[in-house]
Amino acid sequence: MTEVRIAPDELPPWGATLGPTLASLLTRSVAMGLLTGKPVTRLDAALVKRLAAALQRRGIGANAGLVLAPLAAEPARPMDAATQQRVADGLNRLSEALESSATPDTEWPAMRAVLGDELLVDLLGVAASSLRRYASGERATPDEVGARLHWLAMVVADLAGAYNDFGIRRWFMRPRSQLDGRSPRQALGAAWSPDDAAAMRVRALAAVLAGAQPLAV
Repeated sequence: MTEVRIAPDELPPWGATLGPTLASLLTRSVAMGLLTGKPVTRLDAALVKRLAAALQRRGIGANAGLVLAPLAAEPARPMDAATQQRVADGLNRLSEALESSATPDTEWPAMRAVLGDELLVDLLGVAASSLRRYASGERATPDEVGARLHWLAMVVADLAGAYNDFGIRRWFMRPRSQLDGRSPRQALGAAWSPDDAAAMRVRALAAVLAGAQPLAV
């Protein structure tokens, strides 16, 4: 995935209040494979425009450009409280739109890069040959597989602030007291759905880490 690493001293005037919310949107966009390319090291106008373009290309958040416009001002400048709240609300709506918008064609390469095919095959409950066909576009991704893949992308986004790729892979396999001594993989079981109670528990466990390092993936 595209690396996101923002130094605290590189924040714009609005960074202390809006930076964490923007970072959450960034990590989801990266985990979904929507935001790709060069590493992200600054929260600046160029990045905001790059993010808006990435979302609009996928038809996610038709008003993304408008929502993000105050953050794309050059030079960056402070905002009054009302503007900050309006932008924060808009960023949250965009993040919710990502939550509801599976994009298998971009999520396959992103998740293969982080999790690897062996773990993905196990987590998704598909054959290795089917995974390759889905990922290449040779076959359409079934809805139930796409839903699991998207759920994994959201979990990876939550974990990315605390773990590197190796740590994320291990997270799925290590026993957790919050899961009654089972690993997240064991808790999910076979033929799981994102709407299952077990999947919700695993997702909630990962979400706790989302704020561990809100400006680093």
